[in-house]
Amino acid sequence: MDPQDFIDQLYLALLDKGWTLNDIDSMDIIYYLKLLNKKLGNEKVYIDEIL
Repeated sequence: MDPQDFIDQLYLALLDKGWTLNDIDSMDIIYYLKLLNKKLGNEKVYIDEIL
């Protein structure tokens, strides 16, 4: 999955949960991703490895 597809899916999932675009745009995306990682128990991956 490329980064744009990931962001698109993230936005759509949050919008489905009742978030607004302003809510999503103003959140701390890095912290949110860290929380998702902790919840899923995945290994650490750096942005340089993805891009």
